[in-house]
Amino acid sequence: MTLHVFIIDDDEDELMVISKALESLNIAFTCTWATNGEQGLKQLPNLRPDIIFVDYQMPGMNGLECVRAIKRLSHCKATPVILHSTIMEQRIKIIGLNLGAAACMNKSESVPQLTHFLDSFLHEHALIV
Repeated sequence: MTLHVFIIDDDEDELMVISKALESLNIAFTCTWATNGEQGLKQLPNLRPDIIFVDYQMPGMNGLECVRAIKRLSHCKATPVILHSTIMEQRIKIIGLNLGAAACMNKSESVPQLTHFLDSFLHEHALIV
């Protein structure tokens, strides 16, 4: 099985960091990328991602609005969404979780740290065995 990761983030570096962390797990994966929430929502009807990363601070639609819209899509209701931000405030974390995010986290500049998080998260959500 190939894990399909959808990343909605205006920072291209996040695509590289997440990809490197997934490579470290030695799993087959593919990444799809959107630079903002509106673009991501336009792409989602044609995608079936296994996991979605959403940046909180993006131009236009913010991450909370994006999570809310994703969770309204019937084919994404069970898809784990990770809301991430350079600084994840507790207030934003609570709102994100209430909107249906599976996790809210600070963006990691450390590939090993993100790899550890993803290994636990993907096993917990039975996305890898």
